[in-house]
Amino acid sequence: MTRKLIIYLFIIALGYFIVFKFAYKALENERVYTSLFSSFMPTYENQNGAIYHVNKPFSKISEAGYEIMDAAHYAYIKNNLYTVDPNDTETNFNYGFFPLFPIIWKFFSGLGIITLNFFLHFAAIVLLAFTFCRNKIIIAVITVIALPTLTVFLLPYTEALFMFTISLALYGYKEKNTPLYIIGLALSSATRPVFLLFLVTLFVTEIFQYLRNKKTDRMHILISSGTVTLVTLLVSLFQSFFHKGSLFTFMSVQKHWGTFFRIPETINDWSMEGYGMNVWALLFCFVFGTAVLVSTLVKKSKIESNFDYWYYFSWVYLISTCLYVLFFQGGCLHSLYRYTLCSPFFYVILFQHINSQEAVPSRFFVILSILFFIACIIFLRLIGYGQQLDFSKLGFVLLTINLLLYIIKSKLSDRYRYIGYCSLILCGIFWNCYLYNMFFSKAWIFL
Repeated sequence: MTRKLIIYLFIIALGYFIVFKFAYKALENERVYTSLFSSFMPTYENQNGAIYHVNKPFSKISEAGYEIMDAAHYAYIKNNLYTVDPNDTETNFNYGFFPLFPIIWKFFSGLGIITLNFFLHFAAIVLLAFTFCRNKIIIAVITVIALPTLTVFLLPYTEALFMFTISLALYGYKEKNTPLYIIGLALSSATRPVFLLFLVTLFVTEIFQYLRNKKTDRMHILISSGTVTLVTLLVSLFQSFFHKGSLFTFMSVQKHWGTFFRIPETINDWSMEGYGMNVWALLFCFVFGTAVLVSTLVKKSKIESNFDYWYYFSWVYLISTCLYVLFFQGGCLHSLYRYTLCSPFFYVILFQHINSQEAVPSRFFVILSILFFIACIIFLRLIGYGQQLDFSKLGFVLLTINLLLYIIKSKLSDRYRYIGYCSLILCGIFWNCYLYNMFFSKAWIFL
């Protein structure tokens, strides 16, 4: 990358961050909110644990405000590691959260850590784009910041750090730099407890590759599985100094949040705002992912295209994540879009398509998209979500428009493409501000 391109990308990142903060600040103002937004953008208020719809300006964020929801666990770990507070039963379940992010947070304020998170996320996007679509970095970055899913990267959560560390690993893999690949994978394994999901994805992808090309990479399997397992074991050993449980305590505590295997009886969610985005993620991953994998196996092509190993790995990862959420959350889709659309592997797929659109025939992509939209409409009607159009469904609408724009963008002139993406970015900023306020108001959990 040239210095000029790096400066340009930094200006884009800084510009988005400033506009986001300015928009949220404006929505804190009673006159601005009441006169321009209150008629269609309701807000929530938490009164002693009960959530009410109100029409009030957005919540002002204090330093203590950053230490709520899951962030409260990270905040406690950064100050006390895994020592249990006898007066706070929630601290017994901190073992479900890994230590790298809270250790980093220790050196930052609340505002500082979300600023770091945003720029880590942006750096990860640039690194992934440089790795998978080197000649189309600008369009890759613009496509990402137009998505209505960036809220989580502006919170004291682990998504940004996880994405950055995985991007380091994938860049190392692409450049045949094994030490960098191992370092990135090790850091990501110390950030989130995803080793079982990663191992399942790794072995399924290797089976897929064998069925496709009659070959596997045993050294890659050994290095990848060994790194993830070893680091997870070290984290578990470290946690064991603070409890008398097993090495799998970080997994068993998940039952506290209702995460255990069972057959789902229905599909639901904890918030209307998250529902549509989670349904979109569920159908996108299954419809597109399954179709891509099955069609690739049917062709039995032995010629490697630009859609390489990590493209298929990413689809397997997203499909596996959907299955995990469905069967371990009892049909509750809570956080599915966060685990899938906000993961580095979703961006790998996106950037591979940007880089090699010719690898997927237009006819195949259009047919797949039509099937996806039909599935979305039917599913939303069945669950009663699509009965009334209001602001809570904007996330689903923006994701759908993003996909439509992506499909037709090559047919549009530069002017209309520019107008389309600018409109999506602006709408996305206000949607992310809306979700941001929900978080700091302690309203419905949407991620």
